[in-house]
Amino acid sequence: MLENNWRLGDRPDLGAMNSANVLIRELDVGDPLAFPDLRMGSTIAIGSDFSGQHSTSKYEAFGFVFADLHRCGVWMDARRSLREDLLSDGRRFSYKSLKDRQRAAALSRFLKATDAIPGLVVVILVEKTIASLFKSSGRIESTDPEIKLLSHWSPRAVERLLRVCHFAAFFLAGLSREHQDVLWITDQDDIVANPIMHAEMVEAFGRISSHYLIHTLGHIRIATTASDTGKRDVEDFVSIADFAAGAVCEVLNSYHRADIRPVPGIVLPPPKDTDTKALQLMNWFSDKRSVLKRLVIAFEPVADSTRLRVRHYQFQGSADELA
Repeated sequence: MLENNWRLGDRPDLGAMNSANVLIRELDVGDPLAFPDLRMGSTIAIGSDFSGQHSTSKYEAFGFVFADLHRCGVWMDARRSLREDLLSDGRRFSYKSLKDRQRAAALSRFLKATDAIPGLVVVILVEKTIASLFKSSGRIESTDPEIKLLSHWSPRAVERLLRVCHFAAFFLAGLSREHQDVLWITDQDDIVANPIMHAEMVEAFGRISSHYLIHTLGHIRIATTASDTGKRDVEDFVSIADFAAGAVCEVLNSYHRADIRPVPGIVLPPPKDTDTKALQLMNWFSDKRSVLKRLVIAFEPVADSTRLRVRHYQFQGSADELA
């Protein structure tokens, strides 16, 4: 009998995050292969990047990849070989840069290489009409006593930092075991824009993760893509989260532009104006045969209520079908 790979028990104290926990536990029970077993390795590697900050996006998208670092050898070799063959000039991979012909030509091989990563790539969507995931109404304010450590940050940056740290802590609580080390590499964006903000993020994550984890982890290191040595190994790993977040966000935005709201159990083709690069990426993201598992969850408002619902978006078979 297969053992479940999601190990976070019922936690009503986590509020909206426990709604996500209930959903994920149901998915794990329904399919024991839906989530990777990351408890065998000594180090969990996390890559994170984010999308949807532009004003026309319905969602803010948070992309993460969680992997067993010491079983990533096949991915590392394939990535290195691809760069030697097609990207020897060291140019960066990112969702926004795929209009570049040389990067676009290397994309299929890059995505195929990621399928060898023992891990989970997850996209968490938050509708922009939700002011805060951490207050029952209204936005985070710099005067709120709970954020005293970050009171000199803008409220918008604090909310974003809290979301990032809560999401990372939540998935670590569900996927890790006692004494595992964690290496988290995030894109160098506005919440880690300088060394002081980086240090404050590390402290905030330490406090937040203690509320999720019921076991003690080993060493936790948080770095940014600025630590890349020039080999693009760090940036390539983080770009997996960037590709997933960018593509999922674009596909769901295309439904929004067409005034189509996906309904669970109903298969819909993507609208005709969906970006070509997003469709190519979704062909990869929807493949369930890979050891790199995929997950999309969304926090959405409930009409005429302050409550939130958590929804699982499932992409079926190819970019041409969404349920």
